[in-house]
Amino acid sequence: SIDKVVIILALQNIEKVGSGYHSDGYKLTTSEHRNFFLKKIKSHDLGFEFPERRLSSLLVSNSMAKRANFHPQVFGVFVVNSDEIHFLPDVTENSEMYHIQEYEKGISYLSLLQDKKNKTKIDQDDIKELEKVIDFIVSLHAKKHPSKDFIQLKAVYNDSLRSIISHPELTLMLLHDFPKDHPLLPIERQKEFLGLMLDLIHAWKDRYDRLSAIHGDFWGANVFFRNHSLFVIDYSRIPWGEPGIDIGWWLSQYVWRYHTTEKNYFKDLGEKFLEMYIAKTHDEEIRKTVMLPLGLLGLINISPRFYPNLDIVSAQKFLDGIFTILQNQKFSWS
Repeated sequence: SIDKVVIILALQNIEKVGSGYHSDGYKLTTSEHRNFFLKKIKSHDLGFEFPERRLSSLLVSNSMAKRANFHPQVFGVFVVNSDEIHFLPDVTENSEMYHIQEYEKGISYLSLLQDKKNKTKIDQDDIKELEKVIDFIVSLHAKKHPSKDFIQLKAVYNDSLRSIISHPELTLMLLHDFPKDHPLLPIERQKEFLGLMLDLIHAWKDRYDRLSAIHGDFWGANVFFRNHSLFVIDYSRIPWGEPGIDIGWWLSQYVWRYHTTEKNYFKDLGEKFLEMYIAKTHDEEIRKTVMLPLGLLGLINISPRFYPNLDIVSAQKFLDGIFTILQNQKFSWS
């Protein structure tokens, strides 16, 4: 892409002048003997594995430099696609940002799940719903990263594991809401909980052979049924990663209801979901990797931010179950 910039801008010379922690610097010289500096984000295991993150980093840097208003002057951020250059607008605190997509109407799986609270046995309706969910998520996980570079693939996979803890919407943000004397998760237990999650990340590090496209927020509120079809919304946070992140996210809905209602129906529903996924993918390791997001989902379900009036007794049973899973590094319902 650097060569394409040279051609399109009719630059006379390009020279690499430095290399930092996360980017390389180039001196660009035009035919009019004007000099420019160009920064290009590296793509390696430093949290910049995705084009969206690299772009975000450059936009932040550009806005900070303009705000400081010192020399050297900054001109903006541009993207090169084939032979086209697109300068991006500046982003400030007054900027409003939107994502527009097609509108669909349907019934969420979360609504259906809430209506199942009195059920005791799985029936054909349950199976048909799960079949549609499985067909969708299996087809998504079948999409593989385009890179053939195992170093890049390893970096992207590891980033997905770290994101469970480090993504600004997830674990650390949630823990920040828990007071030191929280009845379920006081500060010392918070440290233990985070440590157990970290142990799991280390246990699965570098397994790039498992790297797939994932949804990143795969639960009933984002999955809708319409007539005989299914559609899914709100892909977010983790574009590529461990499939168990999605499967654990989905499974947590059943784990929560199993522990808080003590109904085997939800356990059976979760087991059927796992059984059907494994039958389609032959991924026997998925029962282990579903543990990776369960610590996060444990925090979500007892979060003071989301559930200020939580039933402490029921939540304690659920949290104890999550602790057991993390401590044993083995998924179980007990």
